[in-house]
Amino acid sequence: MDWGLLPDFLMIVRAHSLTGAADRLGVNHSTIYRRLNQLEAQLNCRLFERLNTGYRLTPEGEALLSHAEAMEAEAFHAERLLGGADVTLQGEVRLTAPENLVYDFLPDYLERFQQQYPDIRVSVLVTNTDLDLNRREADLALRATPSPPDYLVGRKLTDIGWAVFGAPKLIEVKGEPVDLKAACDYPWVGPEAALMHIPGYRWVVSQVPEKLIVIRGSTLNAIARFAQAGLGLAALPMDQVRQELKPVLALSTTPLSGLWLLTHADLRNVARIRVLMDFLADAFREDPRWPSFRGFSST
Repeated sequence: MDWGLLPDFLMIVRAHSLTGAADRLGVNHSTIYRRLNQLEAQLNCRLFERLNTGYRLTPEGEALLSHAEAMEAEAFHAERLLGGADVTLQGEVRLTAPENLVYDFLPDYLERFQQQYPDIRVSVLVTNTDLDLNRREADLALRATPSPPDYLVGRKLTDIGWAVFGAPKLIEVKGEPVDLKAACDYPWVGPEAALMHIPGYRWVVSQVPEKLIVIRGSTLNAIARFAQAGLGLAALPMDQVRQELKPVLALSTTPLSGLWLLTHADLRNVARIRVLMDFLADAFREDPRWPSFRGFSST
């Protein structure tokens, strides 16, 4: 059996289709189709049922899956161990971070970092979803979470609370709400369904009348920009503070999240990752905006 075909098999399992697998692997549909046919011919069995709803594993495919996943895990473990021996201050670091941190904070920080460490190339993966550091989808992650996974190591930079935000021009016209109950009488920027796992947005949906939600957004950044334009109040984490968007009330119903800088335990001693972690930790802690975030979130 050609072991090089197993990553394609695993991607079809995870994407449930050839098209999805091809997109994720960066190849065309015919390539992934040909590789699957090769693997099935080599094993002399069908690995998937081809259904209208997608590709579903056959019993033979189920039997192969656990072995393929074990081989993949061992390969990633070997890659991390070998990478962990790197003590040079050069090469690439893949950093994943959510939109607002990338756009509002990282450009200034990384400009200074590049001047200090010109041989380290930072690739920034902008996403609000958690990439898998165990699979080396990224080397380093900035994440807002109350509790990071046990297999990751790093440091908590600060606590981030949530608040009700409003644009100064909206507050000038409508006045500043005196409490959360009064805030529910204002126009609001609401969440799309994709954000309903966040406690702050469950509060918005449960407390703000539907008729007062004038527009919705599917990302924190979109909601912040709509609120900044004066469309309505919005529930946002405190890292969205800016001159055009002010916190007016602490959203005490939403628990604090920690802002964490994380890497995989096997990579903690890679020199280029370690110096970037140290640099970013200092940059965030020295940023004059962060103490005000902590102070507001504790009220």
